[in-house]
Amino acid sequence: MGKTGIVVGILLIIVIGVVYFFVSSGKIPNPLSKKSEDPSLGEQIYTQTKNPLEGKLPESNPFSKVNPFKGVYKNPFQ
Repeated sequence: MGKTGIVVGILLIIVIGVVYFFVSSGKIPNPLSKKSEDPSLGEQIYTQTKNPLEGKLPESNPFSKVNPFKGVYKNPFQ
């Protein structure tokens, strides 16, 4: 490792130290730590939306319907 590697390492440590100092002292605010009081646009839209098809959908379960081919084929082994 030559002189340039040592200089780059020292500069990297200094930059990391300066960034840590500013973040830990609170000069750079954390955007995830505070909660806004008024709801966002997405939250407003979500609370106002309604399902237009609620209660109006037909029964779509195919297993609850009667089998139209029941009784057509007789199993010879029963």
